[in-house]
Amino acid sequence: MNPIKFALIGAGMIGELHAKVISNMKGADLVAVCSHDLDRAKRLTDLYGGEPTTDFDSLIAREDVDAITICTASGEHALYGIPAAQAGKHVMVEKPIDISLEKADALIQTCTANNVKLGVIFQLRFLDISQEVKQALTDGTLGKLVMADCYMKFYRPQDYYDNSRWKGTIALDGGGALINQGVHGLDLLLYLAGDIASVKAYTGMLAHQDIEVEDTCVAAVKYTNGALGVIQATTSIHPDFQQRIELHGTEGTIIIEGTEDLWIEHWETFKDGKRKTESKTIEVSGAHAVLEEGGEGHERQFEDFITAIRKNLEPLVNGPEGRRSLSAVRAIYDSAKSNQEVQIT
Repeated sequence: MNPIKFALIGAGMIGELHAKVISNMKGADLVAVCSHDLDRAKRLTDLYGGEPTTDFDSLIAREDVDAITICTASGEHALYGIPAAQAGKHVMVEKPIDISLEKADALIQTCTANNVKLGVIFQLRFLDISQEVKQALTDGTLGKLVMADCYMKFYRPQDYYDNSRWKGTIALDGGGALINQGVHGLDLLLYLAGDIASVKAYTGMLAHQDIEVEDTCVAAVKYTNGALGVIQATTSIHPDFQQRIELHGTEGTIIIEGTEDLWIEHWETFKDGKRKTESKTIEVSGAHAVLEEGGEGHERQFEDFITAIRKNLEPLVNGPEGRRSLSAVRAIYDSAKSNQEVQIT
């Protein structure tokens, strides 16, 4: 079969990862990279192929573009995704789906109305460890879930924000440590533990200057299945720690660690006792770990997306699935702002 031809929108660090993944896949071709900065687009096309351009409108009108993948500022995802869908192009967006539920819903509805596929990058779901733990929970290995916690204690230096046109801004980032760095872990937590019913949260800007959003967030949560939990997300903690998800049930515990890759830190049940596990040492941390350590999950997610296009299926992480974490994020932010418990409906 002919490869699915992708155009990449956005030529930053995560855009480079998308370009690298697409160029290495047998079922996909990178035909163009679009950026406000032609030199940045050309840098990626020199490395991974395709045509550099700054003309988005002309790009989505091209017959040799089947799909676009959007790696722009978070608050621009629907801005590019909606006209692309209206032009008949399938749409993949990096996390989060967008920064507001209104824009997310508009993107979902437009893709549905134009009969194109919508995928949202949450690549951790596609790793073997995630699928193994998901199956264990489905099989009742942990019994009834009692607690489900996610700790995302990351570090970003001040220049991470100073050197970006959009990170740390309300208009384009939509928030800080939770919606940007923490949303991957939050999505995986929801995928494994189930949806959140209500939250009580606090946020603060405690270690950075001249940003409009939180660098530290904590939330206590109640799940729809009755379990309780804690969510922590920061860019204020030095050094940068690996993400950690703890799942505790009436029959035992599973603990997952890892930010770009995942491993089982602890697995113990009443029935089977302790499972042999191993810890990993990650040499690269922070934002640069995306390019150094990532890729496998993205490739699997793109494969799933291409299969959905070819067979007219729904991607594993479609629009409504991508919306779940955003709904939780917005509720956490609303709770921190109002100092009240917020229900998620």
